[in-house]
Amino acid sequence: MAYVIPKDPQVMATKGSLFIVADGMGGHAAGEVASEIAVDTVSTAYYQDDSDEVPVALVRAIKRANAAIHQRAAENMLRNGMGTTCVAAVLRGNMAYIANVGDSRAYLIRGKTVKQISQDHSWVAEQVRAGLLTEDQARTHAQRNVITRSLGTQPDVEIDIFTEPLQEGDSLVLCTDGLSGLITEDELQDIVNRFVPQESVYHLVERANENGGPDNITAIVIRVNEVGVEPPPRQRRPVAVGGPEEDTAILETSLASSAGQAGTRYGNGHSGTFSFSARAVPTLADAAPLAAPAFPVSKRRRRGRIFFLNVALLTVVLLALVVGAVYYLVLRQGPDPDQVLAQATTLINRATGELSSDPVRALQDLASAQQSLRSLQGVSLSDAQRTQLASLQRSLTSHAEAALTAYNKRFGITSLPCSNTGVSPINTGSIATRARSLAILQQKGKALLYALGEDSQLYPLMQVNRQYSLQNHLNLDGKVLGVASANDGSQLYLLLARTSQSQGAASVSYELAALQAGQTKAKTVPIDTALTSNGQVPSLIAAWDGDVYVVFSSKQAPNSAQIVDFDRTKLTAKQAPLPISANVVSIAAFPNNQLFLLLGDGSVQSLQYTSGKAQEPVPVPVQVQRPIPSALPVSDQGFTAATPVPTVTVPAQQGPVPLLASNKATLSAGLVNHIPHLYVADSAAHRLLAFTPLGGGSAGGTSDSNSILVQLTGQYTSPGLFASLRSAQPDPSSGTLLYTLAQNTASLLNVVAVDTSSSGSCA
Repeated sequence: MAYVIPKDPQVMATKGSLFIVADGMGGHAAGEVASEIAVDTVSTAYYQDDSDEVPVALVRAIKRANAAIHQRAAENMLRNGMGTTCVAAVLRGNMAYIANVGDSRAYLIRGKTVKQISQDHSWVAEQVRAGLLTEDQARTHAQRNVITRSLGTQPDVEIDIFTEPLQEGDSLVLCTDGLSGLITEDELQDIVNRFVPQESVYHLVERANENGGPDNITAIVIRVNEVGVEPPPRQRRPVAVGGPEEDTAILETSLASSAGQAGTRYGNGHSGTFSFSARAVPTLADAAPLAAPAFPVSKRRRRGRIFFLNVALLTVVLLALVVGAVYYLVLRQGPDPDQVLAQATTLINRATGELSSDPVRALQDLASAQQSLRSLQGVSLSDAQRTQLASLQRSLTSHAEAALTAYNKRFGITSLPCSNTGVSPINTGSIATRARSLAILQQKGKALLYALGEDSQLYPLMQVNRQYSLQNHLNLDGKVLGVASANDGSQLYLLLARTSQSQGAASVSYELAALQAGQTKAKTVPIDTALTSNGQVPSLIAAWDGDVYVVFSSKQAPNSAQIVDFDRTKLTAKQAPLPISANVVSIAAFPNNQLFLLLGDGSVQSLQYTSGKAQEPVPVPVQVQRPIPSALPVSDQGFTAATPVPTVTVPAQQGPVPLLASNKATLSAGLVNHIPHLYVADSAAHRLLAFTPLGGGSAGGTSDSNSILVQLTGQYTSPGLFASLRSAQPDPSSGTLLYTLAQNTASLLNVVAVDTSSSGSCA
């Protein structure tokens, strides 16, 4: 951690004060190097940046730190995977600017309320946002430490920026997950409000260690005693701090030695590591006001405040050294190797008997065994103990692979890739765009793939030597807003927007188009302007048999839409528009005018399209016959001793539950053995789900039902292949083959062909 409080009034007025917390990963030594590079680079680069726009300068500084860490890791194979989280705050005027990468957090405490400003980039946080885990489940989940974004692990990084207005009496807390994962927000608010910052950090760390403290703990507490007004860009104002000869200085950096060491605590039933590298920051009234005071302050008084600041900082550093040393001496006790090895042996043996009958329990025992064995890192072992440790690690790895396979087989989860999974990268060549969705035409029993580009053009895809390439886009004389494949593969249906000029003014018209296999010229029919007169425009499209369904919506009123059924041959409206009060983000069509809608809240609903009746139909919830088992964040393929053993919680509820997905998911439909299937490509959960209807009718119910019931027939997962799952399209000729457009962890865009004929294991 580090913080910078400028002494130069102009620097303070334009750049503000900077506070940083970083939590390294990739092994103790590599993680410490990564976090040090992060705080040093950000502290220096931010104040060297010539931009007065705080978000711009802060993002540049963090990106420079990311590049520095990534380069350092590339220079040394032993530091492969080195990285760090980073949460930084700049306080200027009456505003706080927060930048975040990873799962370190920033909290704002105002009176009795606590607000988490930053958003965690972690696997469990994605599951919570997707509605697949609750906050309580995420807090204790075995994969809570698996982060999805960090500094240094990739050449480039996406940085979240948040802004918060400040008030007098506010407190800001920047901390690593070692603190946020072990105390509640109520505890955080109570401790910060009861104590001054120096004491509150001490009590926060103490409370976290009482609750188990499995991670190094770093935190900064900042209390705002005085705020000013955020200056306009390029405006420089003097601040009543310091003199003209004083320059910006880094007043605090993380302490070495015991601060970064790990230890194990005994005597209270908790086992974990502890590191007292948390220090409090003096209140901003003591450190520096954020704007010039509204009353005159003599120069003598200003220098007195600087002197008090220096004394306060010296006291804080000494307090951190003394308390850190006390904790290090008291708690830094090594575990008993024989006891740990015996405990791990018992857990692995117990997991052996649970592999076939209870793989969930087997994973839990293996995760506990792995945690026990990892506590021996850095502990002096005899030759016999080292031999036993190596043997147990090999046994744990093989048993974990078996448990992962058993879990997936028991709950019908297919971990990709299988031997018959086709993974073909997309080469854009000289075309400066990327594919955002797929569509399929069938010609002589062969699937012809098309890609809708991010530039709103439709590109044929040509496959050569297991690689697809974008061909020249079709000349459609307009932008393609959406594309849908006919369920028999005979045609593509397109939503087109054409811009024309009339008397110097631009106007946009919309058309519905149909494209047949082997043709480059599409049949187009203008969409009646009455359907767009209220500001709604065609945005989504789906088709089944003789019907093409188009959703009209607007960004100004996202919760109000209308659906229109068009004839697939004439491309004209068959029925009156059907209004719907919902934010529709994806649509799929079934036989007999049955529609499935993914809404902005992540719920999936069904609608029977019959307009013109006395009572318009309304969407009803789609329910799954039983809860969907959680997908594991890792697979048995490539599992190593360094991979954390995942654990899962099987839902206790056995009855029907609502079908939920992230609002970034996409829906599609296809026919397999004459049975319609609904597919959900959920990028947040890195999985593809397949469902079939239950009950009466082709979709398992009618619009008069309170809900539609479906059953899960397959779950296909891959955190690596499906790092970002953009779309899924069934192959009409095979039925069981799905073409998915997905971005992997290396940011490469692929067409992944998934065989859904088997579930729970690779064919």
